[in-house]
Amino acid sequence: MQITQVTVIPQTVKLHKVFKISFDSISELQTLIVKVETDAGVTGYGECSPYEPVTGENLATETAALQTYAAALKGVDPQRIEHVHEVLDQTMLGHTAAKAGIDMACYDILGKAAGVPVYKLLGGSSNHLTSDMTIGIDDVDVMAADAKAWVSKGFKELKIKCGIDDAHDIATIRAIRAAVGPDIDIRIDANQGWTAKQAARMMAALGNDVSAVEQPLPADQLAAMPALRPQIAQEVMLDESVHNAGNAMRAVSTGSADIINIKLQKAAGLYGAQQINAVAEAAGVPTMLGCMVETRLGIAAAAHFVAAHHNVHYADLDAFLDFEELPAISGGFTNEGGEYTILDKPGLGIDCTL
Repeated sequence: MQITQVTVIPQTVKLHKVFKISFDSISELQTLIVKVETDAGVTGYGECSPYEPVTGENLATETAALQTYAAALKGVDPQRIEHVHEVLDQTMLGHTAAKAGIDMACYDILGKAAGVPVYKLLGGSSNHLTSDMTIGIDDVDVMAADAKAWVSKGFKELKIKCGIDDAHDIATIRAIRAAVGPDIDIRIDANQGWTAKQAARMMAALGNDVSAVEQPLPADQLAAMPALRPQIAQEVMLDESVHNAGNAMRAVSTGSADIINIKLQKAAGLYGAQQINAVAEAAGVPTMLGCMVETRLGIAAAAHFVAAHHNVHYADLDAFLDFEELPAISGGFTNEGGEYTILDKPGLGIDCTL
């Protein structure tokens, strides 16, 4: 089997409401659907969803990169995933979001050719997973109402964005805890918004109302994490500090994290995500699969990864719930609140008419 064509299809969707984090506000999703065709008549789909504050990439850079990669991949067997990545890396370093789109499409082809879902190709035995729901920064009463609404829809785990104002963050968590009761797991994400002293102080103030904090310090301050982590009673998760297996090795070898958040757009796809997860698992550190603001296609690929790996203890795969879905993309999985079931269809199980 050989790749005959790689097509890049830009898509835009509007979020239901502005989604605010410590360093940005998002009102519109712009993403690239990657279509990989082969001489065997098998077509795979992936998603390239760059986010410049995290990956250093944007739609313009990744569109250009995908055009370059498309030329280099002609004649390559998409089933040889490691070789595909070798070609991509030899052609041009970086551009993890573009590589993620191609990687997903190749795994989709591999599963379709084999006649099995991707999670089974990766060794998974379960088609079920549980995802949290993320609440963006807003007024305290709005965030508490949103949290209560999502819990009423079946979500048992919440991730709360914070990191702009300490008093607001404390008031918000207390209001959300009062609104959802004692049994809902609440994790917070500072998105690099705190200093070390601030992080220690804030987590002490929040106490048992939260179970974990994600990326409290700027991504480039990983050296400060070994000293900070013992000062925090809750679990400490790293996200923006870990893009690849080398970053993961440094994080676990220095005792910088209790959990590592893997995102396919940071990791160049499922291939890179497996390497990060293997490093973490060898060190006894569980992982979470998170997402950028991605459509059902990118979320489905991440869901397959979660289902395939026991070391992935958490999932944050809720982005598709924040906007009107594209009619051209469906399938992959079903969900009832935070309980997701992967469809028993070959590849990623996505129906795409683009």
